[in-house]
Amino acid sequence: MATQTRPQPAQTAARTRNGWVTFAGVYLVLAGALLLIWSIVALSKKSYFVEDGLLWSKLSVWGAAGLIVGAAQVIGGLLIYAQRMAGLILGIVLAMCGILLNFLTVGAYPVWSCIGIVCNALVLWAVTVHGEQEL
Repeated sequence: MATQTRPQPAQTAARTRNGWVTFAGVYLVLAGALLLIWSIVALSKKSYFVEDGLLWSKLSVWGAAGLIVGAAQVIGGLLIYAQRMAGLILGIVLAMCGILLNFLTVGAYPVWSCIGIVCNALVLWAVTVHGEQEL
């Protein structure tokens, strides 16, 4: 007597997480954390930076802007990691804002700014190239 097997229902509850979403989320959180650290140091210990090397404005203005963008990048990175569409959109916008902010402050601390530019560029690449595959 032959037995028949019933087809198993498809598992729709769990989403598979690809490495690119994890990469983009973690790197955006990392870029945001670096920007938060840079901003706190820029506001509290201005002697560590060369304020004359800035293209525009004062170091305190860039420190305050860095606090806002850095906090938003951490939140955006967590949203990307959670595979939300808002996270992907925020990731693109915040990575571009981070690149711009780090580029404009490269005169104050070049090494730190270049590290931030690279982290944000990698996030921008991962989200734009592989973001659609994940949702």
